[in-house]
Order: sequence, then structure tokens, then C-alpha cells
Amino acid sequence: MVLEYIYPLKLIERNPFYSFILGLCYAIIGIGIAVILFPEDPAIVSVAFIAIMFYPTINSLMKQEEELESEKEELNIFLFFRDHQSIFKVYAFSFLGVLLAFSLFSISLPSLATNHIFTNQLDILNGTTGHAIKNIFNSNLFQNLFSNNFSVLILCFISAFIFGDGAIFLLIWNASVWGTIFGTLAKNAAAKGSAASWSVCQTPMNCFLFIMLIVFAHMIIEAFSYMCAATAGGTISKAIIKEKLFSLRFKNFLINTILLLVFSLLVLLIGASVETAVLQGSDTYRLIIRQSFL
Repeated sequence: MVLEYIYPLKLIERNPFYSFILGLCYAIIGIGIAVILFPEDPAIVSVAFIAIMFYPTINSLMKQEEELESEKEELNIFLFFRDHQSIFKVYAFSFLGVLLAFSLFSISLPSLATNHIFTNQLDILNGTTGHAIKNIFNSNLFQNLFSNNFSVLILCFISAFIFGDGAIFLLIWNASVWGTIFGTLAKNAAAKGSAASWSVCQTPMNCFLFIMLIVFAHMIIEAFSYMCAATAGGTISKAIIKEKLFSLRFKNFLINTILLLVFSLLVLLIGASVETAVLQGSDTYRLIIRQSFL
């Protein structure tokens, strides 16, 4: 693909922060092309375009990671995280870049345009996620949040197992959902009178920055769990193809995949716990949510 020749892969490897700029630019391009070519239903198409643009970069990085892994005599999950921290950083910064782009579009566009362009993302807000965050005093809040996030984690693992690096689509999808939701909450809260109550929501952008300050911790924790699950699925998928079944190396790959998947579940539990505490413990955030749903 032409775009991947504009920048050297070594640049992303040396400084993963550039993948944040890449995610921001790809998201803007993907949304723009989707609106032009598929004006009737650009929501899912924009995510697909962004994932397609990211795929060559992620695929090239994953191939290098696989070569590094194949040279090891013994596999260890702790060494795995140490040796492959660059790919996790690229995933994380790319995720944040895409999220920021969708947030900025959600804040800056008129509500009618936002509702049309990001209709599928907003369906999540008005569906299970919206039900969870609106019922913030519900005793089942933790169970609802963990159940929703667990479904995403399993889908990340399965898609990576079947398609290799196909989980990039789900990661981009989650970035688009969170970006649209946070941007929409900020815009609605600022537009419906909350600016008169607190200085943090005098403008949609101020309100968005305040929301991000509150949700950043649990958002990154949950996103990291999805990345771990995707990496686990991709690892065992490549092992089935390249390694001899039931060989010692294949067993090592299988054990590390199971450990990585269990680790991702533990991280997801932590993320759901933090999110529950944030939703139930921040009076200002609760007020923003209530105001935005009026």
C-alpha cells in the first residue's frame, strides 16, 4: 500500500509515539473517504478503512516479532512482555490516535451529522453501554461492565486466532466507540446547561479533557487486556501454522498463550473494577453523564 512507504517502519519501532500521529491521520482519512464513498452508512466502513490502512504496518511489525520469538530456545511470558513491549506501545498509541480523531469529529460536527456518520458507535451508547453508565447506582454495574468487556476480549482472541492480525479491526472499532461516546457526552453536557454549573464544562473541549482525565486509567487498562488477548490469539495461530503439533516448542507456545489469555482476563477484571469505582465515585462525572442524557 502506498501510505506505508511514506514513513520508514524503523521510525515507528524507534519511537512508537509516531504511531499516535499515524492513528490520528489514518482515522481522519478513513472517516473522510467513508463519508464520500458511502454517505448512507459510513460508520462501519470508516473503521474498516482505518484497519486496512493499519494492517501493513502491524503485519510487518508482527513478522519481526515472530522472527525474534522463533530464535529463542525457551519461551517465557515475562520475557515475552519485555521483548515485545514495542508492539504493545504501537498498539496503544495507535489506539489513542484513532480515539482522539473520532472524539474531535464528534465534538466539532453538528449533532445531526454526528448521529448519521457515527450511528453504529452511538448505538453502543444508547444500548448496553448506555444502560450501564446511566444506571450508575445499580448493584450489578460491575457485572454488566465486565460482561460487556469480556465479550470484546473473547472476540479479539478469536478474530486474531482465525485471521492472524485481524484483531486490529476490533481494536480500531473500540477506539472509535470510546472516542465517539466521550466526545458526544462532552458536547451534550456542555450544550444542555451544565456549563452554568461547573467551570470544567464551559466548552465541549474542556468537558472532553475532563472526561478523559477521569476515564483514561480504566480505558487504557481495558484496551491493554484486549491487546493481550489479540496477541495471544495471533501467537497460537502462527504456532499452529509454523510449528510441529505437540512438539516441545508448540507446547511452550500453547502454555504461554494460555498464560497470556489468563493475564488478559486479570487485567480486564482490574479495568472493570476501576471503571466501576470511577462511575460510582466521581460526582462530577455522574453529573456529566446525567446531563448528556437529558
